[in-house]
Amino acid sequence: MSRLPRTYDPPVKLTPKQANIYVWGFQPEARFRDAVCGRRFGKTFLGKAEMRRAARLAAEWGVSVEDEIWYGAPTFKQAKRVFWRRLKQAIPEAWRATRPNETECSITLKSGHVMRVVGLDNYDNLRGSGLFFVLVDEWADCPWEAWEEVLRPMLSTCQYTLPSGDTRKGGHALRIGTPKGFNHCYDTFQDGRPGHEPDHKSWLYTSLDGGNVPAEELDAARRKMDPRTFRQEYEASFENYAGVVYYTFSRDECRTTERIKPGEALHIGMDFNVMKMSAVVYVVRDDLPMALDEFHAVRDTPEMIEKIKARFPGHTVAVYPDASGQNTSSKNASESDLSLLKKAGFTVVVDSMNPSVKDRVNALNAILLNSYGERRLKVNIDQCPQLTLCLERQTYTDKGEPDKDPKKGHDHMNDAAGYFIAKRYPIKSQTAGARRIGGLA
Repeated sequence: MSRLPRTYDPPVKLTPKQANIYVWGFQPEARFRDAVCGRRFGKTFLGKAEMRRAARLAAEWGVSVEDEIWYGAPTFKQAKRVFWRRLKQAIPEAWRATRPNETECSITLKSGHVMRVVGLDNYDNLRGSGLFFVLVDEWADCPWEAWEEVLRPMLSTCQYTLPSGDTRKGGHALRIGTPKGFNHCYDTFQDGRPGHEPDHKSWLYTSLDGGNVPAEELDAARRKMDPRTFRQEYEASFENYAGVVYYTFSRDECRTTERIKPGEALHIGMDFNVMKMSAVVYVVRDDLPMALDEFHAVRDTPEMIEKIKARFPGHTVAVYPDASGQNTSSKNASESDLSLLKKAGFTVVVDSMNPSVKDRVNALNAILLNSYGERRLKVNIDQCPQLTLCLERQTYTDKGEPDKDPKKGHDHMNDAAGYFIAKRYPIKSQTAGARRIGGLA
């Protein structure tokens, strides 16, 4: 495989912050890079430099022509509009084997390698080749499944030999974009922080850091936009997305490091689902709740009972469950979930029917943050990672209802959290009669 011919085309000029991201490319300790950036940071210019370098290295390092080089965006239409023209600008004519394919948005290099612009919405259609390098733009808006099911496996088959003779395995990726709530973009950004994944590296830069937006323009945008949107779009801040159900939750402002004390009375909100039972463990201090532990993806009610007793011996336990548990069982049809909890010696506090979804959501939002700016519910983020994730990520559907998509699974833990709050701290007075089954009255 021959090297690409030398060219005297001027290289893409990068700002210092863009260069910080660029210089870590194709290093073993930064095989997966994540750059979270404000708007107009200059991601496209960085992308041009990244794609040009990938083309050159693929030829120099003897990468198989079956391993391609891709730019990906949420949709093909967006990818073509944003980057196709710029990709043609970045790749010198002297490197191209033929004219660019305008239909497929691909360029074949003289080295035999293929560069493509692709959309990640129809990711099942992308399977087939391997990947030496992929640049994923607007990562927060791309489907996680495109990475997990297609791109990541395609990177795994690549191997090449450096001029030093060292052999390396696995392609490289740069995921870049502006945040959109606490979704997979947040997760992969965390993977690249010091002390996390050894082959990941991440950066967070504001629009001002990019050097392309003057300060007076940022001031004008700040005057026109609400604070949350401005922080997200220009300061690259991870904010609760506008469509999030529990929009008042903030992991920083709701955080507590308090732990459950020996013998302390426990109040457990519980949601019944076979193989997916969830429970949030609260304590009440000075008449205010704190969520200090959780149970996630428990098989059934007997297993949940066993886990609670094993983790919290010597505690009195009151369970605030899904009211439907009085009719069915996660274990079998002969005995209800509520009767199993009663036999275990737990106090069961339940109404004849569940509160409305709206009342439960409003009660939880209000105790997380009320109109006076008071945050009355604190959450131990470290002990309740699944609750934290679900509060940040459950969104509304197009019909205006909380999303209960089983593939996402963000509803069960939030439902469990809400049953206790809606009962103990309701926004409006209870109308249905409450029952206490077993335990203390």
